Amino acid sequence: MTAENPDSKHSQFPPSVHAYCASSAVCLSFATDRRSNPTVTVEFASASDSRKYDWANKIAFQLTRNELAELTAYMFYPSSLSRWVHTSPAGVTKGFEVRLQSPVILFSISSRARSVRTPVTPTDQYFFRNLLMSRLTRLQPDLSPEIHLASLKRLAANLSNHQ
Repeated sequence: MTAENPDSKHSQFPPSVHAYCASSAVCLSFATDRRSNPTVTVEFASASDSRKYDWANKIAFQLTRNELAELTAYMFYPSSLSRWVHTSPAGVTKGFEVRLQSPVILFSISSRARSVRTPVTPTDQYFFRNLLMSRLTRLQPDLSPEIHLASLKRLAANLSNHQ
């Protein structure tokens, strides 16, 4: 008997989820980091007037293990704002943030002179939470869903206290 690869097409979760609006789209997709840890990449694409999304010129932000946990906590227990910043060795800085604008959560990314924002509706938030939680549980598969949720609630409280 072989173990099922949760990243395969036979996984119970799709490998990516999207949210669309007239001006942009955001995609969360399964990824692995440099250490082969499961994580998520957040990608943004601008749209043309005809709602064609320019994925060829997307802006991507790959979450670290800690950021994966923090974004998952935020999606289950949203507060006003969470922000993450990456600076590459070449000095390129990208900022990714999520902001509660009830009932939507606004996903935003900025890099150099370019920024993209996409509102994520409550229905899309459900699918985003599922994808994020499935990746987070791959990091700690021995923990029960209840323990994961309790841990996320505590992390969300800590994050909102430090804003």
